Amino acid sequence: MGDLRNARASIHEAWRDFRWVEYRPFAWVLVPELLFLFFALKLQTPWGMAGAGLVLRTLGEAGVHYPTAFLALSSAFSRLDSVIFAILGSFLIPLALARIQAPMLEKPATGPDTVRRARRAYKVTLLAYVINVAVLIGVELLLEAGPRRWFTGLLGGFKADLVTWLLGVIVAFTVAVVFLYVPIRAVEDGKTFGDALGGGILEALKSFVPTLLIMLAFSWPALLVLALVQVEPALLVTRFRPELIALLLAVTAIMNTFVNYFIYSAASRLHWLREGRPS
Repeated sequence: MGDLRNARASIHEAWRDFRWVEYRPFAWVLVPELLFLFFALKLQTPWGMAGAGLVLRTLGEAGVHYPTAFLALSSAFSRLDSVIFAILGSFLIPLALARIQAPMLEKPATGPDTVRRARRAYKVTLLAYVINVAVLIGVELLLEAGPRRWFTGLLGGFKADLVTWLLGVIVAFTVAVVFLYVPIRAVEDGKTFGDALGGGILEALKSFVPTLLIMLAFSWPALLVLALVQVEPALLVTRFRPELIALLLAVTAIMNTFVNYFIYSAASRLHWLREGRPS
């Protein structure tokens, strides 16, 4: 119960103490994401095809033709997003965390020290993210091979898709919790690669329920928008305008930058409280 009270307090403090300087590293992830979605709306142009077509074509020839390209857009965006977070996020997330921790350490939020701590955390954050994505890919393949077929037989089309999507979300959150504390620990002085990776996973397992509460508290609005795109994209394409999918993905991407900031901010505070330090 103590950890749950601390989690609620951490959620409140993260929301109350929002700072643009801490959030900005997450916002930089938006640049390539929104550019990709803009190019996806311009596939009829050479630069649109060059900017988004390369990714969409990995999902088949239908991925580069109107309007079927918008049916594939969510999957293509997820693939690109994984690459962006692996390459850029593995530095930008620790940079944001170093800035979040700076007031507690009585250090400036910007400057060489925060950059140094972020650079030191890059490798272990990247490894944790790659493992995270690998596990999710494996789970997705298992869902397609088994549960989706079972749900389709029992529930029918839309209900089966919704239940499968919800199951996938639960698994994604579970895996995300396991690796959440790796970069939080990695930016701390004195933490080795092994301390950050192994210690971060162990801390997540000990604080699993409170950390999951933090993630759900901030994530649910973005999930509602994402569900519109991922559960029944054909409905948006056939009954509304296909371009609506790109717009909803852009809204989700913007929301997720704030969601990620608040999750890491609250989880950092919970981490400090577990270690007996004031937040």
